[in-house]
Amino acid sequence: MCAGFNPIAEYEARTKKSRQWFHEASDHLPGGVTGNVKFYKPYPICAARAKGSHLWDLDGNDYIDYMLCFGPLILGHGHPRVIKAIQDQLERDGTTIFGPPHELETKMAERLNRIFPCAERTRFTNSGLEATLHALRVARGYKRKNRIAKFEGHYHGCYDEVLVSLTPSEEIAGPEVAPQSVSCSLGTSDYTLQSVQVLPFNDVESSVRLLKAHKNDLAALIMEPVQRGFVAADPEFLKAIREVTDDLDIILIFDEVMSGFRMDRLGGAQTMFGVTPDMMCLGKIIGGGFPCGAFLGRKDIMDVVNPATRAKDQRVFHGGTFNGHPTVLAAGMATLDVLEEPETYPYLNRITAKLQDGLNDLFERLGVVAQAIGPGSTFNIVFGDQKICDYRDALLCDEKKRQIFDFGMLARGIHYHPDKPLYTSTAHTDEDIDQALKTAEEVLKLMGS
Repeated sequence: MCAGFNPIAEYEARTKKSRQWFHEASDHLPGGVTGNVKFYKPYPICAARAKGSHLWDLDGNDYIDYMLCFGPLILGHGHPRVIKAIQDQLERDGTTIFGPPHELETKMAERLNRIFPCAERTRFTNSGLEATLHALRVARGYKRKNRIAKFEGHYHGCYDEVLVSLTPSEEIAGPEVAPQSVSCSLGTSDYTLQSVQVLPFNDVESSVRLLKAHKNDLAALIMEPVQRGFVAADPEFLKAIREVTDDLDIILIFDEVMSGFRMDRLGGAQTMFGVTPDMMCLGKIIGGGFPCGAFLGRKDIMDVVNPATRAKDQRVFHGGTFNGHPTVLAAGMATLDVLEEPETYPYLNRITAKLQDGLNDLFERLGVVAQAIGPGSTFNIVFGDQKICDYRDALLCDEKKRQIFDFGMLARGIHYHPDKPLYTSTAHTDEDIDQALKTAEEVLKLMGS
């Protein structure tokens, strides 16, 4: 590394008002943030405003934003059609929320049911977390079984059962072919650990063996078809999982909160891979920048929440005052309007490939052992040359080099959350990509090979 290159010191010198804000915020918010994912050391930038592909912090620094609120802003910040849809809804309806049902709920549900192969019925929630929580409850109620299966390293929200084996250390994770159920948060009960069967991602033989061994007590298997937004399932693995869950009568749930609209086409990972689950979960993008989620699936499964056809003691409870919020759905519908235009995905795919391929070309040309990986309009950067097939492969990458690279980029006006994936949007331009690649080359040269 070049002498005198200290990207964290550069970052701190550039973000003095953010540092001051962080110390003040810490007097009122644990860790100065409203969710742990928003924190990174020494402190995160404090945003002041944003527009299109750019974001400005309290110090007035201008960043090209590749974080995009961890993915929801696929059209960039403040897209004019989204803003207009929000304003029109407020003016037309005269309120932010009704309470009784309204037309937009049905219109959005019909649209989602048309886009996704597995969807025959839809219910809305207020987040992707709520969507997976209710999907699992529906599956347990439908099957009258209590245990679920999930894959090691897959994220489905921050409630107890899906935090099991999210980020376990190698020392306690158990054998690769039979991962242990490991708590990833204080407060997780022994009962919760016992109620979750953990599987190894992209390992057909081991996953099939474990599912068959526990078939009598498993209601559902929930999975990210693209782990954490960047590690795609092997197509044959995904087909094998679909086949075995069919054979064993286990409900297969795809968590497409991340992948639902960030693959290379409409229809999510299930369309890209040609594998149809029994249920799926959505979030992020369908809210157009507002909190939103949905769980969708086969009519017979989804009908267990139906208050019109089932007695109270024969149905699964699903509620939420703000489910199907009209302002949120108006923003989401406007977002889908743009995504369904024929030129949108070709543009998004091109702009993403230019950034991702450009980074990989840089790594090769400069002799840097790193790779930018992931399908669709999101990818991650890992400093390592091994094939990344699962959570444990990612653990082998060089976290220190990634940290140096991230803060070098942040200190030079390229914004994303350190150690997290990068996201592109329709608002990003060729000039934005060129600037990101130019900055990456500068940082990598300062880092040395």
